[in-house]
Amino acid sequence: MRIAELSRTTDVSTATIKYYLREGLLPSGLLTSSNQAHYTEDHVHRLRLIRALLDPGGLTISRIRSIVTTLDEPDGTFDPGSMTAVASYAGPLAPLTADPRTVESVRSLTERQGWDAPVDGPEFAMVVELLDILCELGQERFADRLADYAEAAEKVAAVDEEVLRSCDDARSLAESLVVGTVLGDSLLSALRRLARAGRGTPPAHAFVASGASEAGS
Repeated sequence: MRIAELSRTTDVSTATIKYYLREGLLPSGLLTSSNQAHYTEDHVHRLRLIRALLDPGGLTISRIRSIVTTLDEPDGTFDPGSMTAVASYAGPLAPLTADPRTVESVRSLTERQGWDAPVDGPEFAMVVELLDILCELGQERFADRLADYAEAAEKVAAVDEEVLRSCDDARSLAESLVVGTVLGDSLLSALRRLARAGRGTPPAHAFVASGASEAGS
């Protein structure tokens, strides 16, 4: 297909497609003349991947370039850590500045869950940081239910593993890791809101009224 057809198929303007070509996000088409190129379904798929990572994924052009460059490596060697790192966190320094009680709480949680996650890793650090923020905001109620949230996360992680095991090859696995990481949190957040709506969760003022009524009884 020519670039105009590629644009119609993907609903991406030709100007944007040319920009992605210049930035190295999209591989060049097969030249059929000095000013014409032929594009394939692989280009369609790549454009859809770029758009997904850009919006709603929220990644920068440079981050997407790094990801697709890795996907295009001929040796098929992919580093899951570099492929799925969406943002840079404080990492191993975070627990040093956090409340020691929070660090110990998260450490105990990982031991109970049987999670062999490094204490100096960014995932551990982010949980510690978020818990400290919740407590600073007076929202300890969420922190108090950490074990329940962890159980839900364990189920989600198990489903993730099943999905990744179903991938046919290393390239498919690498792309699934990226897409699942970038869009997975947004999907879970949307499902959480959908569940609240489906359960008929009452508005905030109803909870306030209920709490006041219980306090007065």
